[in-house]
Amino acid sequence: MTFHTKQRVDYWVGGLLLALLFLPVRGLGFLLRRDHTLAQRRGCAVIKLVGAGSLFLAMPSMLEIRARFPAGGFFLVGTPAVVRVAQEFGWFDEYWIIDDSSLGRLMWTTLRVLWRMARRADHSIDLEVHSRFTTLLTVLSTVRNRIGFVDEIVFWRRGFYTHMTFFNVHGPVYVFYDLLARWFGSSSVRVSEFHAAFRQRTLLAPLPPGTIPPAPYVAIGHACSDLGRERLLRPEEWKRLLRPVILAGHEIVFLGGPSDRAFADTIISVLGAGRNLCGALTIAQSAKVIGRAATYYGIDSMLLHFARALGVPAIAVFGPSDPATRLRPLDPPMGPPLDPPLGRSLGRSLGRPLGRPLGRPLGGAERIAFARLPCSPCIHVNETPPC
Repeated sequence: MTFHTKQRVDYWVGGLLLALLFLPVRGLGFLLRRDHTLAQRRGCAVIKLVGAGSLFLAMPSMLEIRARFPAGGFFLVGTPAVVRVAQEFGWFDEYWIIDDSSLGRLMWTTLRVLWRMARRADHSIDLEVHSRFTTLLTVLSTVRNRIGFVDEIVFWRRGFYTHMTFFNVHGPVYVFYDLLARWFGSSSVRVSEFHAAFRQRTLLAPLPPGTIPPAPYVAIGHACSDLGRERLLRPEEWKRLLRPVILAGHEIVFLGGPSDRAFADTIISVLGAGRNLCGALTIAQSAKVIGRAATYYGIDSMLLHFARALGVPAIAVFGPSDPATRLRPLDPPMGPPLDPPLGRSLGRSLGRPLGRPLGRPLGGAERIAFARLPCSPCIHVNETPPC
């Protein structure tokens, strides 16, 4: 199924089923009078279907919650792409896959996940904000405590969740993820410790021989998930952005999954330079390549969060999404500052001054370019971007 088809199924089929379930769910809740206190800690299922970058932002809070459950009682429900990232870093005890590659696989794997949730979890945490499918999943699982986000758009979720956290699409997303830990008695989230553990795990990842170029190189994150392809830059825009790097003679390395390889080849053909490692490395190996790069260039994606957590000087280009809502304040400086002439050249190549760094910059190394068009930000805010 295409991503657009999945969105239509989520909106229309999910909406119809939730409308049919609203009165039965409310009625059963009134009659059964179930105990919805959070004292029972048999197991917790975290649901994240799209966007591994968002899962990375949520993980400091999720690991605080995981520490309050018995060993083997913390589960991730996700699509293969999201599960693959979490598995490599061992963030959960078990991984329950929902395969959305076809309607038949979607139905079969959903039924299997529902069975597992009903048998092994007392709690579910829905990290998706606007998905009707995930709301339906939590309700049909009959899990005792259903934790999720509500806002002015998805106010109807109040009829299905037992514990609700307000979410503001114009606010910093990581703040609302961190608030989830408070349901389980955690007053603070140790982000620095999570980043330190992530750096340690990345350092231990073995790389195939010859992966790291002998000379200083620049890592590129040119791709993103199917949600919000409007984030992508065109090959000609990458050429303008990377002009200072090309003139300096630095090697350029493109990173991503197998599906990102063809687009990387197109960009390389326009640049006349570059090395395509998309699909050739695991997630942890890609993170290690980023960690050893002189600079990271990218759009709003998971790899950008990796670069920032690893302390690599980063240059990020935004437009359809607002960096103030997506980027956590940085840990203390861990990398060398960005070369000032390179920064000035970048600003000229973009045709606009660079935005101020967010949070605590890596010794002045982080540069954020945000094209604040009248319609921006649009993804994560509208069902369909206006363009």
